[in-house]
Amino acid sequence: MGSRGGIRRERAAGSIVSQRTQARLKRIAVYVTALLVSVFVTVPVYVMVAIAIQAPSDVFAGGQVHLLPDGVTLRNFVVLVTETSSVRYFTNSLIVTASSTLLSTALAVAAGYGLTRFDFRGKTLAARAVLFSYMFSPIVLAIPLYVIFFTLGFLNSYFALTLALTAISAPFCIWLMWQYFQTVPIALEESAWVRGASRWRTVRDVVLPVARPGYISAAIFAFAVAWNDFTMARVVMSRDEMYTITVGASLFLDRVSIGWGETMAVSLLIAIPPFCIALFLQQYLLQGFSVGGLE
Repeated sequence: MGSRGGIRRERAAGSIVSQRTQARLKRIAVYVTALLVSVFVTVPVYVMVAIAIQAPSDVFAGGQVHLLPDGVTLRNFVVLVTETSSVRYFTNSLIVTASSTLLSTALAVAAGYGLTRFDFRGKTLAARAVLFSYMFSPIVLAIPLYVIFFTLGFLNSYFALTLALTAISAPFCIWLMWQYFQTVPIALEESAWVRGASRWRTVRDVVLPVARPGYISAAIFAFAVAWNDFTMARVVMSRDEMYTITVGASLFLDRVSIGWGETMAVSLLIAIPPFCIALFLQQYLLQGFSVGGLE
């Protein structure tokens, strides 16, 4: 009786629920949260795909929305190609996205390496100022950049939009690479220098292979910013033939000949490149953000 009373008093003084029950409740909470997030993300994607692969007459038959496809058709995608400027919009997006991604990644690698390997006054302040500049919303930068590009005559050009998108993504990419290069041992470079390698060759053959997860993560981030951008493209580009796919798709609903089927089809096409990149390069993305000190 005395031992049982002691156990009861110990439970009363400590946790009311046993550790096994607490662990089980935590596991259930994680599963429920994951399920809710999955439903929240999956349902809109399913609706988009279901409407995109059906003919409008099948989706809205009988005055109701049918989300269980009876068949698959490419009719909506054919309309995009033949009756809209979607191909031109996609081409514009690919050009500015590739250009901005390459430029942002190159700047991030160069600046991140310089901040890590060279000592100069105000280095830490400069790195923090770069990250602080990323905190500004794109709409805050849009008007000043518009004035600059208008003065220089760069509006409605790939060059202007590439610079604008780089201005948004480069600060975070530089911060990421600065953090990542700190994890690359300087001893690797010193070993190459002893063997007569120049700094450029050391960076190319030693540092960059080790830092691959870092700059691939930076490239993925820059790609996501450029590909999904709407604000800068809308401000910098004013001619229809220079619009990116995000701006062009937003104009489809204003056209009588373009309905929800075509709009969901172009939305599906916009979502495919980021999905593929996240699917095939997710290991580099996780390594880059975790090893770079951003976990």
